[in-house]
Amino acid sequence: MAKELCEGGAKVILLEAGGEVPLTKFLSHKWPYELPYRGFRGEKQAPFYQGKVSTSIRYEGSDQVSVDRIRVVGGRTVHWNAVVLRYAARDFKEWSMNGIEEDWPLTYDELEPYYERVERMIGVCGRDDGLEIVPAGKHYLPPLPWRCSEQILHRTTQSMGIPLISVRKAVVTVVYDGRPPCHYCGHCMDGCDVGAIFNSAVAMLPKAQRTGNFKLRQNALAREILVNQAGLARGVRFVDTRTKQEQEVKAKVVVVCCATVESARLLLNSRSPQHPNGLANSNGVVGRYLHGHLGGGADIYLQELEGVPPFNQDGATDHVYIPRYNHLAGKKDYAGGWGFQVNFSGYMFPRHAARLVGYGAAYKERVRRMQPGYLMLGAFGKVEARPENRVTVAPQHTDEYGIPIPIVHFRFGENDLALWRDKNRSLMEICSNLKGEAFPDSSQAPSGFASHEVGTIRMGKNPKTSVLNSFCQAREVKNLFVTDGSCFTTSSEKNPTLTIMALSLRAADYIKDQRRRSQL
Repeated sequence: MAKELCEGGAKVILLEAGGEVPLTKFLSHKWPYELPYRGFRGEKQAPFYQGKVSTSIRYEGSDQVSVDRIRVVGGRTVHWNAVVLRYAARDFKEWSMNGIEEDWPLTYDELEPYYERVERMIGVCGRDDGLEIVPAGKHYLPPLPWRCSEQILHRTTQSMGIPLISVRKAVVTVVYDGRPPCHYCGHCMDGCDVGAIFNSAVAMLPKAQRTGNFKLRQNALAREILVNQAGLARGVRFVDTRTKQEQEVKAKVVVVCCATVESARLLLNSRSPQHPNGLANSNGVVGRYLHGHLGGGADIYLQELEGVPPFNQDGATDHVYIPRYNHLAGKKDYAGGWGFQVNFSGYMFPRHAARLVGYGAAYKERVRRMQPGYLMLGAFGKVEARPENRVTVAPQHTDEYGIPIPIVHFRFGENDLALWRDKNRSLMEICSNLKGEAFPDSSQAPSGFASHEVGTIRMGKNPKTSVLNSFCQAREVKNLFVTDGSCFTTSSEKNPTLTIMALSLRAADYIKDQRRRSQL
């Protein structure tokens, strides 16, 4: 967004709640013995969670869900897994297709040109597999090579009529846009210290800076969006997290992209005589319809690879993907589906060691023999968008800066539970067809959100059940835009990031056009 607006001639100030962590300060390649807790307490990612962001949140009356909030220049693109999947045409039409939720106020065809532009901007490896459920682009970089375990998985899924494809990731496999190719270290989610994974701080902000129209204000935590007498946004009041002093910045247009829960928090905290329920919230929808992905999975140790000499399988975490397939078997008693991401947990730790019975030399030998056959399947399933699942704020619960913190209220619904049960059944069927020892997730209920929460400031056709129009523009505050996952009407089983980027690019084009017309 910032790059596009700067290149369009706008003067842009970006308020970032965190500070910059240079690539040279990443801990990606530290060995466990070099870390204080041997890597078991997230030490590699700790520099990206600045202040008390991880603890300044409450969960009340909620199922087993968690929200990942981050404060660092570059946001979540600093340490993400970079899987980028387009939503399918059907994913924008849940009401029309399945009779639940609502249809989006735009179609796949309207968003497709922006998917294409974003993929070329960020660099995506993969291929066109000709599947309607995962629409493809036209300009992919060479795909990641498949590991031995993934080739074995392919034999099994093929025999079951389940597709397995090369994953599509924002990871460059050749030199691209000044970024070096992936060197297959396996530390994608700890931060890529060469920039092979797309990172907005590395790939986008320098381009914004070169326009001369860009200013980055670090350690600036937004407290509230300010409005004028007409109720339009006039700027932002923020806290300098180093000094705890409050400051204000003026703006003709305000674009919010704090991630789903934080963006809702900001609008709910932006109360004024013109907006007593929070900014753009006269219908009470801001904060509602919170949802994300449900998870679960299995670790499998393949007999075919047991006991082979150790070999480097690190790679770029997941190299293949099992796209949604349950729709191929006819109508279900629930809506939605799931996909499996494969091997994204990495090979650093012998995860089966704690699950095996034994002690001493024979136990250690068994752990070593099994490790080369490691195969991991991680599910990402659709969750229904329901208004009772929401984010609220309360003045008595504040963070270290005196700002009311987000309170999450979330329960999985009947559709979610039915989907989760069928996903578990299908996962066990795949495991039973693989020759090896499987350790499935033993949870008795689903969990979420896998850092994929969406929906709290949703776009829609109906002003009574939505906040934004199809250009991510607030209906009640025309110079306010929200372009993170909170704008989603519904979600699918696919990772939301590519759709967030495409919607942001579309909103940026709209803002530029409206400015040219003197409408903003």
